Amino acid sequence: LGVALTVPREAVVSIGGYWQPKYSVPNPMMVEAVQLLARTEGIPLDPVYTGKIMAGLIGLARQGHFGADENLLFVHTRGLPSLHVYESVLLGR
Repeated sequence: LGVALTVPREAVVSIGGYWQPKYSVPNPMMVEAVQLLARTEGIPLDPVYTGKIMAGLIGLARQGHFGADENLLFVHTRGLPSLHVYESVLLGR
């Protein structure tokens, strides 16, 4: 894929806030991301981890953080069983 796995530490950028209010607590951005991927791509996301990471990716894209010529790689780490724990939140019940 042409992905460099040995990246110098100073080249790594960490952007926070999408995990709040707490790691295992849903937030509106995560709910939107999980619903969006399920409805448009048929891809279920784990609400605790991949859902919040996707919320961050979507948020940064909407802010114009990525250029049109940039390639992005999202690594889906599964976590499907926890989707059912948050089912009522994700379905708006």
